[in-house]
Amino acid sequence: LATDSKVAQHFISTLDGFESLADEEQPEQQKVGCLYYALDETPPVKDPILILNGDAANRNSATQPVNNVCFPSVVNPSYAPKGKHLCSVTCLKTAMELYEGRPKELDQAVRNQLQTWFPDASVQDWKFLKSYWIPNAQPGQLQGPIPANVYGGRDCTKYRDIPLPEKFVLCGDYMATATLNGALESGVNAGKTIVEQLQ
Repeated sequence: LATDSKVAQHFISTLDGFESLADEEQPEQQKVGCLYYALDETPPVKDPILILNGDAANRNSATQPVNNVCFPSVVNPSYAPKGKHLCSVTCLKTAMELYEGRPKELDQAVRNQLQTWFPDASVQDWKFLKSYWIPNAQPGQLQGPIPANVYGGRDCTKYRDIPLPEKFVLCGDYMATATLNGALESGVNAGKTIVEQLQ
């Protein structure tokens, strides 16, 4: 079953013997906002990397809403029209809630912060494209009943340490770490387990 943790818990709770899971606390989901900008200039970062806000004391505040930024068109030029580039900015729940109902002010706060990161870029001239509020971006790493597992992921034949029916396996980022790598790792673990079960 390849899905997020809430859907997995709901589905499993419909199986005979697992009905009690319907009343269990749902795994916590992290909420984020994403803002996208079009650039007419070369991006200030030419490497295909994710830039994190390392200022832990001020991160996710009104003056520093940016958690991370990247330039997807550096990874793949087809992500933007020819001669343009795409900037993707992620703001965490705390920062998004500070600016709830004030998207223009959030946009300006993001621009102001990015201008300090990239002083030679024309950040104020970047064209705002769109913003998205993503209520279920990824499972909580440390919070809730199913915290992240960084030691190779969880046993995909169990949910909350309860053995699942034979040949029923789980995969998703909640089975490892709340990352794309965690999701892929859990998929590999599930695939290996299925192969072992079929032999």
